[in-house]
Amino acid sequence: MAEGLAQKWLDDHGFNDWLAVSAGVFAHEGYATSEESIEALSQRGIAFDGTSTSLTKEMATSANIVLCMSRSHLVAVKQFTDSAELLDPRGDILDPIGQDQSVYDALAEQMEKLIATKLQALTSKD
Repeated sequence: MAEGLAQKWLDDHGFNDWLAVSAGVFAHEGYATSEESIEALSQRGIAFDGTSTSLTKEMATSANIVLCMSRSHLVAVKQFTDSAELLDPRGDILDPIGQDQSVYDALAEQMEKLIATKLQALTSKD
């Protein structure tokens, strides 16, 4: 969900040469994006069909920023790069797996705002 939201923000704001990529610190390769995530993105006009990817050192070190969903992710990513920070400065974003669509929709709304704030700050430095 984060990848789709971030890429839409970048595209909408003219950063067509930027690429948002989602990768998990503890992810297993190749799992399909959940139906609930696809629906939450679709409600925002985002067509998305991705699979899970594990974060690599090369991915982390080549990124302008790595936005982490939880403190445990942040600790793991900080081993690769200093360009990592929590997406939500107030704390962890809980994984909605197993919850109903309304939880995914609320999470998409929350993440959309947080991602916009982070990307606005990042792109205004350029």
